[in-house]
Amino acid sequence: MPPHDAERLQAALDDLTDALEAHLNACLARTGESDPVVQAAYNKLRIAADRYDDLLYDATEEVTPWEFPEEPPSVEYEDLDSEPGVVGVLVRRDYEIDDSERLIVAGREAYGELYPQDPRESAVADVSHPGRALYQMLHAFGVDGLDERAEEAGLLPRGGTVWVQALGEADEQTLTSDPFGVADEELLVYRVDEIIHTDD
Repeated sequence: MPPHDAERLQAALDDLTDALEAHLNACLARTGESDPVVQAAYNKLRIAADRYDDLLYDATEEVTPWEFPEEPPSVEYEDLDSEPGVVGVLVRRDYEIDDSERLIVAGREAYGELYPQDPRESAVADVSHPGRALYQMLHAFGVDGLDERAEEAGLLPRGGTVWVQALGEADEQTLTSDPFGVADEELLVYRVDEIIHTDD
């Protein structure tokens, strides 16, 4: 076996071991049937085990005894007793750039939506790399519009999470300086996670 393959396998095994330990600790500290920490640890464990299984087969054509669902369960949490005065809605969506050329084309099309009077050459000059393409798509269509166009733009959705949580007065001052620094599981009003199964 090439050294590089052995190193990747060992790294995947280390990730799997860490995920197993984290899952055990979450289970031992669970607070109820729908504990979001347990469900999040389960999702991480499933992904780590799936990756190890794939790498093992690619390198040795051997398999593990594990089977994985096509779609892992989502994590969902709701505090029905919470009555916050101010809430923050924290959204994260992860994508893999599967085709940078398609993404750049989509970014140039978004530029055209924003500046229909500009010639095609302006879009080509402005959108020359994936980062700029994402900027123009978000500018033109917003986060939800980007999500709707993701696959046709060469992006593979990997998952997302939405947290709704209570905010204190000090937290309100961090909107632009440290927007995600306020994340606190103790203050959650509602949370839903979706991790999308991939073949990686």
